[in-house]
Amino acid sequence: MRAAWFFWSVAVTLSLWELFADPLLAERQTVVCMSGVPLEMSPPHPAATAAEVLGALFSVFQPILLALAALWALRSRARADAALPRRTAPLRPAALGLTFALLPIALIEAGERLSPEPPLWWRECLEAQLTSPSLSVPRMILAWLLSPAAMVLLAGIAGVGIRPRLTDLRNTGIAATAVVLAALVPGALIGLPANADGTPRYALIREFFPYVLDLESGELLDRLPEATRAYGDYAHIAADTKPGHYVAAISNRSGRHFRLYRLTMSADGRVTVGERLTPAIRGTAIGLALSSEGRIAYGRSTGEGRFVGTLEREWPVSGYGLQWLDTRKLALPEHSTPGSTLATLDVETGEVKNVAAPAEHEFSRPLLALPGGRQVRALGWPTRTLVLHEGTRMVRRLLDLDCGHIESLKPDPTGRHLLVGVDREAEEMDRSPLAGLPPCGGAASQLLRIDVESGASRIVPGEQMPYVEAW
Repeated sequence: MRAAWFFWSVAVTLSLWELFADPLLAERQTVVCMSGVPLEMSPPHPAATAAEVLGALFSVFQPILLALAALWALRSRARADAALPRRTAPLRPAALGLTFALLPIALIEAGERLSPEPPLWWRECLEAQLTSPSLSVPRMILAWLLSPAAMVLLAGIAGVGIRPRLTDLRNTGIAATAVVLAALVPGALIGLPANADGTPRYALIREFFPYVLDLESGELLDRLPEATRAYGDYAHIAADTKPGHYVAAISNRSGRHFRLYRLTMSADGRVTVGERLTPAIRGTAIGLALSSEGRIAYGRSTGEGRFVGTLEREWPVSGYGLQWLDTRKLALPEHSTPGSTLATLDVETGEVKNVAAPAEHEFSRPLLALPGGRQVRALGWPTRTLVLHEGTRMVRRLLDLDCGHIESLKPDPTGRHLLVGVDREAEEMDRSPLAGLPPCGGAASQLLRIDVESGASRIVPGEQMPYVEAW
């Protein structure tokens, strides 16, 4: 009787604390959000509004309702209703009290889930100014243990006179573990969503900052998080060997140092920063590439020159850009070489060699190595042509633009498809008689998905920025 009275009292006290003390002790912060785009907020669903109003109403009256349930439980315990066994008499008020304890949380959560997703720029503004809630598992467990619902549950157990045994605690632990696994395992087994053609549905693009883009809907899902308070500027991102995993070169605020980090994407397109792979590297990151075996290579530029390195050692080079040709050779597309040759670096010996390459315009763009020894080259200035080569033999033209120019291209994990960023606005130098062509009109930029085998292309919905980081 005393134990049940104690737990009911604690439940009512915690409910009063959440109602009156928490708002007084909570840190208040003013948030100012400004945007150059029109304020377009989807109206809330009537069901969401009703759930939120009811949740707030039940939160206000929760202490009174819990107190009434407690009074019922204690009176029924004292009278020991003859029509019911003594052990079952307190179960009804305990079940009612548990409902009162959980209903406000459930209603507020339902209101949030039924509400439309706010625009990305609004979420960005809030996340940048508000402190992120702690998702520490021990903290969450402690919060639930010290909640009114937990106290009502303990009051019901004490009311029926049950003393938990070791086997009961073990079974409870097994049940809790099963619930956690049931929530986490399906998402891990299903993996990342894919497009109808089997390509990854999400890509990483840059629009001032790097974002996750849903290629099916054309919507920006999330902005990539900072690694630390000091390192938050993404210089380069490269896809790892496993879908949804990446390596990023992230610079500090001054841009004079950078670090390499691993990134992981969840099934809903949220990216988290994981393992730090290097200490601070001096200079500006000018390239990043991963081999088919997951070996990392990067380029950096300092006042003393430019360098290409793996996680083991570095070599001085000239030019920008790098790409793995195989498991031990790096292509250096913009390294100074004679005409119709390509510079390669052997990462085992450090030897730089010039190998035969297709003849092309002197203002070529970096090549893209595909599985099987094939290469995609972006040609011309402004760059308007993509061609597929096997060695020095051209297999086919993949893309010929009659206006605008190519800004970026990335392969999917299989190398079968390309994601190409196209800037459809021609600058003054591109409109000159020598360059030749005017802007396209219509959308200022777009993304194209190209099938390397068939040459078929699809346009990603919406007007997308043409700077693809990884796919």
